[in-house]
Amino acid sequence: MLSSELQQEAKLEIIEHEYNIPINRDLREDVSVMCNLSEGIEEKGIKKGIEKGIEKGIEKGARQESEKFILNMYQQGCTLKLIASVAGISTDEVEAIINKKKPALS
Repeated sequence: MLSSELQQEAKLEIIEHEYNIPINRDLREDVSVMCNLSEGIEEKGIKKGIEKGIEKGIEKGARQESEKFILNMYQQGCTLKLIASVAGISTDEVEAIINKKKPALS
């Protein structure tokens, strides 16, 4: 009965046949309201999940671009102090990014 997979008519059938509760107009309207509420809640949850996914994707993209910028500055011979100042992060963070992205030597 609580499954979001069951449609309104299927729920009414269960109420009538399994629980022997006669279906009248008021009960039909109440079940309709409950089904509509659950659909609204589900849609809201989906929308919120999509928004969070987009937000995380944007953050990840921005972080990757920032790391790329830092690596380019480093490859151009900029000092860690200058890179940190321009990027607005600490020199330790700059070092961590550089060390994380350095290609492994074979």
